[in-house]
Amino acid sequence: MDSEQHTAGKGLPPDAAAVRKPLHRSRLIRWGAVLLAGFGVVLVPIPSGITPQSWYLLAIFIATIVGLILQPLPGGAIVLLGVSTIALTGVLPPAEALSGYADPIVWLVLAAFFMSRGMLKTGLGRRIAFLFIRAMGHRSLGLGYALVSTDLVLATIIPSNGARTGGIIFPITKSLAEAYESTPGPTARRLGAFLMILIYQCDVIICAMFLTGQASNALIAKFAQQVTGIELSYNQWALAAVVPGVVSLVVVPQVLYRIFPPEIKNTPGAAALAAAEL
Repeated sequence: MDSEQHTAGKGLPPDAAAVRKPLHRSRLIRWGAVLLAGFGVVLVPIPSGITPQSWYLLAIFIATIVGLILQPLPGGAIVLLGVSTIALTGVLPPAEALSGYADPIVWLVLAAFFMSRGMLKTGLGRRIAFLFIRAMGHRSLGLGYALVSTDLVLATIIPSNGARTGGIIFPITKSLAEAYESTPGPTARRLGAFLMILIYQCDVIICAMFLTGQASNALIAKFAQQVTGIELSYNQWALAAVVPGVVSLVVVPQVLYRIFPPEIKNTPGAAALAAAEL
């Protein structure tokens, strides 16, 4: 009774403690699995040809991966614990364990992820899309160019094509297609199929145009630096890709419009819808 009154006094329902108990038990089980994975590798006899340092590093790595899968703590905290364990146990010197965080490309991508999160939360990405649609969306081809232009602008700061297309562009495209009664099935060719295929084809191009075009580009730049000694900055990457990229983005919609044309050619309602959303 005293326990229930104390819990209720905190503004929580009387059975809050009963709800917390299974969650606490679940977290302990997940931590147990993480520790078991790490110590399980440590206790295995070290194969010949492998140094103890490398073997213990593997154990910490596997424990970190299991932690990221089970998530007894958020992913960022698990990674931080893994790096701290490497440094504190002496498996690697602290300077070597933290050397990856000194890479400017890592911080560039991290900053881009922060900015992209802000764009998704504030709805700025949607507003950019509607601005392009209001200006160019009076015809189906122009509507396609508006969506591609949106993806191009967002790719300069959002390093995830899934976040751009899946989180911003696809929902808008789906709404526009449904406004013209174009849904998967017999009516797909009215407008929706053309727009969806166009977005896919052009997103592949846009992913290669910027260092932040997709998350793997940072890894590509790092490999290029290790193999050739050339450090690719954001500006160098964009400068090298802008001409072939822009030419492709101009040509691909035209080609697709001719070989896979939508049944609806004029879309004044799309521009009106975008203006209303703004």
